[in-house]
Amino acid sequence: MSSDIEMSIDSTVVHDAEDPLRHVGYRLLVLSGELRGREFDITQDLVRLGKSRQSTIVIPDDSVSRTHAEIRREGDAYRFVDLGSTNGTFIGGARIADAFIRPGDVLAIGRVQIRFMPRDSRAEILPSTADHFGPVRGRSLAMRKVFGVLERVAGADVTVLLEGETGTGKDLLARAIHDASPRRQQPFVVVDCGGTASAALEVELFGAEQGAQPARPGAFEQANLGTLFLDDVAEMPMELQAKVLRAIESRRIRRVGGSDEVEVDVRLIAATQTDLQAMVSEGTFRDDLYFILAVVANKVPPLRERREDIPLLIELFSRRLPPGMWRSPDGEAMARLVGYDWPGNVRELRNVVERSAYLSPNGGIDLITPVNGGASREAAVSFDPTLTFREQKERAVEIFEEAYLAWLLQRSEGNISRAAREADMDRKYLHKLLRRYGIEAKNFAGRGEERSEA
Repeated sequence: MSSDIEMSIDSTVVHDAEDPLRHVGYRLLVLSGELRGREFDITQDLVRLGKSRQSTIVIPDDSVSRTHAEIRREGDAYRFVDLGSTNGTFIGGARIADAFIRPGDVLAIGRVQIRFMPRDSRAEILPSTADHFGPVRGRSLAMRKVFGVLERVAGADVTVLLEGETGTGKDLLARAIHDASPRRQQPFVVVDCGGTASAALEVELFGAEQGAQPARPGAFEQANLGTLFLDDVAEMPMELQAKVLRAIESRRIRRVGGSDEVEVDVRLIAATQTDLQAMVSEGTFRDDLYFILAVVANKVPPLRERREDIPLLIELFSRRLPPGMWRSPDGEAMARLVGYDWPGNVRELRNVVERSAYLSPNGGIDLITPVNGGASREAAVSFDPTLTFREQKERAVEIFEEAYLAWLLQRSEGNISRAAREADMDRKYLHKLLRRYGIEAKNFAGRGEERSEA
């Protein structure tokens, strides 16, 4: 049985029908299994799905019961009902007995996933059947949808915008797009737009000419015939955005301090952890540049929205460690790891795996590691016998988060952007945590941590 089924919650979920399908009929698009890619145009009020030939839609899969589930029309709404199946019926990964469904919902009977859509909806790119794209791994539907899009566009010269929080693997996906393209034998050049001052960023992108000294080629020239990856593109200053737009459209650049134009041929990939459309609305990012960058916009989901991938990633990162120095998480540890929100996403998970192997007493992978130079956990943590495990855990996490935020802001002297970069944390998530604990960043301005040389 697949991990998707093993990790689903065995419960009944009933949604309010507040967003019904307000037209007659719908389409079912099969996303996985033997019938992957098959569409069914439905106008009947009652449709039964199962392995039996008496079913309205026959799904030939070992995980599907003979009479597995049915979809019933009730006025302008539709219900999805389990008919006593062996392997369960699911909506969005949650096991259900009887639930209303909405357009766009992903239904599952056994291991077979099916999207419920309006009849007039546009065709969509199917999720990939692979559990990876380049070095990026994921079996979840959310990641396979990302892989499906990138598999389609990697071989073309189309510009790609990768959106998502820090640590989600946008840089790895950008490199994987290049490696899957016809330009794979040519340079792949990375420019970090968020870590460079405006004047220095212009030189880094376009190069410079300084009198009798040899000309310094910029990233556009270095990436000629290859791929230029603009990371954290939302941080590019407005005055520089116009020059980048002109370079993309004309395929020509002029070095800083120079007068001659240089022809360049680059495939562009950009990444952002900020909502560029919102920035366009606010007037802080050029709309014409946005539309050029977002020819194909693909959002990489945060780890908390693809929790079913966490065991796979833990195993992947663990196998990179020296043999014999790590131990797989036990049941409790895995529950903690899967239930944690991972503000630093996959990068944070990788760090936790490596840190656990080196610092935990027995090499067991877990969120909790020894403190105070290897003192026992019992000595480092106090417990309240009146609280449940969940309450104890929540209290410990709150104590840690509040202390960590204060320490982080002290180090960064109240600079939110610097603090988020140092913690590998999305800025919006950092703001959310600060509001939760009532911490004001301005109170830490000018109070940088005193450092002493060892």
